[in-house]
Amino acid sequence: MSLRNEPVKWPKGARVAVTINVTHEWWSRQTRRMWGRDPQPRDSVSKTDYMVLTSTEYAFKSGIWRIMDILDRYKIKGTCFISGLAAEKEPVILKELSQRGHEIAAHSYDQSAQLFMMTRDQEKEAIHKSVTALERASGQRPVGWISPGTRPTENTLELLLEEGFVWHGDFFDSDFPYKIPVKDKVLVEVPYKVPGHTDYDIFGIYGAMKTPTDAFQFLKDEFDAVYKESARHPMRMAYCVHPYVSGTPGRAAALEKFIRYAKRHPKVWFARCIDIAECVLEK
Repeated sequence: MSLRNEPVKWPKGARVAVTINVTHEWWSRQTRRMWGRDPQPRDSVSKTDYMVLTSTEYAFKSGIWRIMDILDRYKIKGTCFISGLAAEKEPVILKELSQRGHEIAAHSYDQSAQLFMMTRDQEKEAIHKSVTALERASGQRPVGWISPGTRPTENTLELLLEEGFVWHGDFFDSDFPYKIPVKDKVLVEVPYKVPGHTDYDIFGIYGAMKTPTDAFQFLKDEFDAVYKESARHPMRMAYCVHPYVSGTPGRAAALEKFIRYAKRHPKVWFARCIDIAECVLEK
């Protein structure tokens, strides 16, 4: 990777490309260790936690639909990172996302299974299973990827290219998307949340909780800084939401308020990650 990556020009002279990423996940093991903040018994990893289970199911029953409706209201197409298990659990959601024009991107098969604990063959199988599940449910073959926890392995990029992927978003090392040479091929890096944030950062899933009002101010400050710098060169900002976190009425309202604020600025382009990757490949 080069020491410094260069800005990428956006269509129609846009100054800032904003990507709204929706991460829709499922775990084969719903345990306290997923969200626990307090000391936990040693065997808690093997016990189902129904608070965690029903909290994550909120995404399927309410959260994802509220977020989809907000994006529809502002005619925004986002990128949806989806676990293979989530696609198999409720395929109707995948079909709906695809029909509304959102990009379906892969987020491995099972969020309980970290890639760095797998052999190369196991990782290859997880990638293939996720692609198969997403394509079967949505009719759209994914060409973008983030790993569980955005933690890839030394094999991930090569395996993604073997499966036909165009871009991936696990790295945190650049303000700008860029090409990664992998043997005799190229994969585009579209950083998942740089510059930008996830709702985990803002709403303090693992730390201090913020209100929706705080969340909007957080996003506004980041956008203002990005927009100011875009006077010198094109910039990008990402906001990544999890429907079981940001799908509640108050938190979804913070997302909507941010979208309205960003749209008031000239030359702001709301794009999917695949749109970003195509700009890089055309460079």
